[in-house]
Amino acid sequence: MCGILGLVRVRRHGPTTTAALVEATQIVRHRGPDDEGYLLWAQGCAPRVYAGPETAPQSSAAHGLRALPSGTEWHVALGHRRLSIVDLSPGGYQPMIHPESSLAVVFNGEIYNHIELRQELECLGHSFRSRSDTEVLLAAWMQWGEESLHRLNGMFAFVLLDPQNLTVHAVRDRFGVKPLYWTRACDVVAFASELKQLRRLPGVRNELDVSAAREYLSTGRTDHDERTLDAGIHQLLGGERAVIRLDVEAPDVARERWYTLRPAPFSGSISEASARLRDLLEDSVRLRLRADVPVGSCLSGGLDSSAIVHFVQRQLDAQRGTAGQFTVTARFADARFDEWPYARQVVESTQARSIEVWPTVAELLADFDRHLWHMDLPFGSTSPFSQWCVFEAAAHAGLKVMLDGQGSDEQLAGYAGSESALYAGLMARGAVLRLMREAIAFRRRHGHLPIGQLLTAFRALAPAADGILPPRLRPSAESRAWLRKDGERQPPPHRSLGEHLSAQLLHTSLPVLLRYEDRNSMARSIEARVPFLDVRLVEFLAGLPDAMKVRNGVTKVVLREALTGLLPTDVVNRRDKMGFVTPEQTWLTQSAKPWIVEGVALAADGAPDLIDGRSAARFADDVLNGRAPFSFELWRLACFGRWMRARSERAYGEPLRTAAMHGP
Repeated sequence: MCGILGLVRVRRHGPTTTAALVEATQIVRHRGPDDEGYLLWAQGCAPRVYAGPETAPQSSAAHGLRALPSGTEWHVALGHRRLSIVDLSPGGYQPMIHPESSLAVVFNGEIYNHIELRQELECLGHSFRSRSDTEVLLAAWMQWGEESLHRLNGMFAFVLLDPQNLTVHAVRDRFGVKPLYWTRACDVVAFASELKQLRRLPGVRNELDVSAAREYLSTGRTDHDERTLDAGIHQLLGGERAVIRLDVEAPDVARERWYTLRPAPFSGSISEASARLRDLLEDSVRLRLRADVPVGSCLSGGLDSSAIVHFVQRQLDAQRGTAGQFTVTARFADARFDEWPYARQVVESTQARSIEVWPTVAELLADFDRHLWHMDLPFGSTSPFSQWCVFEAAAHAGLKVMLDGQGSDEQLAGYAGSESALYAGLMARGAVLRLMREAIAFRRRHGHLPIGQLLTAFRALAPAADGILPPRLRPSAESRAWLRKDGERQPPPHRSLGEHLSAQLLHTSLPVLLRYEDRNSMARSIEARVPFLDVRLVEFLAGLPDAMKVRNGVTKVVLREALTGLLPTDVVNRRDKMGFVTPEQTWLTQSAKPWIVEGVALAADGAPDLIDGRSAARFADDVLNGRAPFSFELWRLACFGRWMRARSERAYGEPLRTAAMHGP
C-alpha cells in the first residue's frame, strides 16, 4: 500500500525541474512512511531510479541509488511513497524497473494471488529477485501485456511506463478500491493517489466544480462519476485505464474500460449457493491474510464484519500456535448506537483480542481539520469519524493491515431503500404472488403497506404514468430554499433489484465508502483490505436470483444461510443494521451548535452563487432549535463550508506557484 505520482510531459520543450515531483510525492508521506523513490525517463534513454531527498542517505546505501538530481531532462517522472506490507526488504523498493523490458512502475495496492502468478510465470521462464507482488506485476505485463489485468486478484492503482512501445498506462482496479486521479496542467498530465497531490502542482486551477458541488449538497453524493469537486481534476473509475502515447506531439489521454462486471450464471439451490458463498469468502479471506506485518479486523457486530472475523480465526486455527486476532470496535455511551452486545458475542466465539474505541463529539470537532485534510473532499455525515477512530486505535496497537466488511451490503441489498427496485422487477416478471408476500412482509415490519415504493416501481416500468397520476403522487425534484438554482431531476428509478444493486456497487454507494476507507486507513499508514470485493465473489453474487438476496422482507438471505451455525444466532438474525454510525443528531443539535452555525456561514461565504446565505442560516437555526426535523443536510452544509475555507488556504492544497514545472 503506497502513495504514487506519475507526470507525463505532453509537450517536450524547455528545461525541467523535479521540485514539483518531490513536493507532490512527499505530501502523501502518510500513505508510505517506510521509503521514498523517484524515476526519471527521457526518450532514447533508459529509465533511472533515484532516492528521494528525505531518504537519500539510507536509500543510497541500501539500494545503491543516487540522489535525485535537481535539474535534468525528462519526459516521464514517477514518484513513490512505500508502506511495506509484502517483502519488507529492499527488493520491494519502488519505482521498480523490469530489467529485460525496461518496463517501470509505481504501484499502490496488493495482488493477492501473486504467489500463484509467480509460479505460473516461472514455468514460462521468468525469474524473480524479490518476493514482492510489484515484481510479479511487471513480469505479468511483459508476458501478457494489458491482458494480464484480468489475471490479477487484488486492489490496485498503478502508473506503468513502457519505453519500448512508448506508452504510459494508468490503471485502476475493477471496483475502485484504490484511488487514482488525473489532471492536465502546464503541458503535463499528472496521475496521483490523492487530490491534494494534484492541487499542489503549478497550473492546476483552484476552482470549484459547481455541478458536482450542487450534487453533493443536494444528495450527499460524491465519487459516483469521473468528476471531483475540483474543476479540471478527474478520477479514473473502477475498471478503467488511461493510455498516453509518447510517440506523438501533444497526445490525448485515452480512457477505456478494461473490466465490466459480468454476473456468473447460477441455477442451483439455496443450500448449494450458500456453500459456494462460504467457500469463496473463506478463500478470499485466506488470500487477504498474506502479509509480512500484523493483521487485524474491523468489527462492528454486523453480519459482514463478523463473518470476516470468523473466517480469519479459522485460518489462524489452522496455523497451530498462532495467537487470536485483534479486532477493533467503535462504541458509544448511547445504547441506541452501540453494537457491542453483538460484537462481544463474536469476540467470545472466536477468542479474539478486542480493542474498543469510544468516539466523542469533542474529539470530532478537535480533529476535524486534520480529518478533512486527509479526506480531500467534504463528507456526507459524521459516520466516517467512527472509522477514523477505529483505524487510529488499530495503529496504536501496531496493526499494519486491517480487514473490513465493505461491499457486502451493495451486493446483497443490505441497505434500506431497495424495495422499489425489487417490486419493479417482480412486476416486470408478472410475479404477483411474490410481490404480495413482499408487500405484506414490509407492512409487518413497518406497520404500513409500501404504497410509495409500489408507485415508484410502477413509474420505473411506465415513466409515462407520471402524467396520469394525481399531482401529489407525481415525482418532483427536491427543492432546497438555501440551494440556488436547485431543481435538477433525480435519475429514473431502477427497473430491477439487479440494476439497483449494480448502481450501488459501481456508482452511488460503494465508491464513496471506499474513499472513506482508503483515506481513514492511509492516514494511519494502515492497509485496509475488503474480502467481499474479491472478483470471484462479486461475479458469483451478481449472478444469484433476487430471492437469494431478499425474501419475505429479509435481506442477505444467502449470506445468512451460509453463516448459520458458524456465527452466534443473534448476529445471523440481526435486522437492525447500523454500520459505522455516530449519535449524529445529538452531537450536532446539542454539543456542536456554534460549530455548525459557523460552518453554514462559511458555506454561504465560500459559494455565494450556489448557496443563499439567509435561507441557509434560517434552515440551520430551525433544525438546531427543533422547529424543523433533523436532516443530514445540516452536516453537509457545515462540512462543505469548512472545506471551502480549507481549500483556499495554501497548506490545504492551493497550487504552489513557486514550484514551477518548467524553468528554473
